[in-house]
Amino acid sequence: MQVEQDRIKLAPMTAEMYRSNFMEYENDPDLFLPGQAYVHYEYSEEKVRQYVQRQRDRNRIPLAILYGDEIVGEIIIKNIEPHTCATMGITLKNAKYKDCGIGTQAERLAIQYVFETLDIPTLYADTIQSNVRSQHVLEKVGFFYIREDKDFKYYRIDKM
Repeated sequence: MQVEQDRIKLAPMTAEMYRSNFMEYENDPDLFLPGQAYVHYEYSEEKVRQYVQRQRDRNRIPLAILYGDEIVGEIIIKNIEPHTCATMGITLKNAKYKDCGIGTQAERLAIQYVFETLDIPTLYADTIQSNVRSQHVLEKVGFFYIREDKDFKYYRIDKM
């Protein structure tokens, strides 16, 4: 897939965007912890409704990753401590949008949003130990490794 970087944008995620995203969503085997069985994702309105409600209940900022007019994934800003720190998570809806620069550009936009719009100087991220693709992207956009445990690697980036 040839990607035009300037066509990638972030926008506040709406319930309708979630429905669109999850219609084509596929679980990524790289995102399962060792010992966890891979589970095929099956769309249901009820699952989407519950997911949207959980995002609201947990005081998160969900952002749609748009490629042109198409929603291709989500970035969540969570664990927000105003003017101090937050944590970023990203998912792309299926393999079609991976390894083509969309995640990298979306993460760059999210970092800019957190630093400039939210005025938060420190952003954290974590990845499952086996998710080498995500670790590579985090380091590529400026995060540095800080520690790990048996399941996750943890990263940090600070506003300059």
